[in-house]
Amino acid sequence: MLVEMKGIVREFGVGDAKVVACDHLDLTVETGEFIAIVGDSGSGKSTLLQILGCLDSPDRGSYLFAGRNVDGFSDRELARIRNEEIGFVFQSFHLLGDRNALENVRLSLDYRRGDPPPDSAEDLLDRVGLSKRIHHLPSQLSGGERQRVAIARALIKSPRLLLCDEPTGNLDSTSSESLLDLLEELRTERRITVVLVSHDSAVADRSDRILTLVDGRWAS
Repeated sequence: MLVEMKGIVREFGVGDAKVVACDHLDLTVETGEFIAIVGDSGSGKSTLLQILGCLDSPDRGSYLFAGRNVDGFSDRELARIRNEEIGFVFQSFHLLGDRNALENVRLSLDYRRGDPPPDSAEDLLDRVGLSKRIHHLPSQLSGGERQRVAIARALIKSPRLLLCDEPTGNLDSTSSESLLDLLEELRTERRITVVLVSHDSAVADRSDRILTLVDGRWAS
């Protein structure tokens, strides 16, 4: 099992302004599984994804990543997990506009320690179908191409867990389908565990398992 969460609580604000984004959530994710988390805006999806990615910490509850208790990790240990074991793909791509596709993918290696990754940036861009676009700036790429660069950037770390926050939100339907096909192929090829957050049920239907959040709780 890669992810095991028990009783996760995350609150924001105090008194009458307090919002419970995650309300005693339990979650288990097996290695190689593709899970979709769906729900309306404000349901707690992105907060849960940030906790999964060690970008935020719960107020209560426990989180085990690959059998290790994340709760007791130092900031340095959390940074290492983010840099080496978890990949992130966001709706807005988060590419640097003054760097070409190849440079954007290589950026992740600036924070990596230890052995070099098994795949080069060129290899990964070729795998996502951009071998002829590696020297193009983000402004010269379509939305679908920019998201493929973002996927290659996440994969160069050889992550065990890939977290996708509305990855098709800025794409047309054709690009969305193509991107989801790619995610499924990469998941199978590399045995990557994928957790995808989306408000689109058609996107979620591509996953192995769909979980629905309503006001910070799983829908029954």
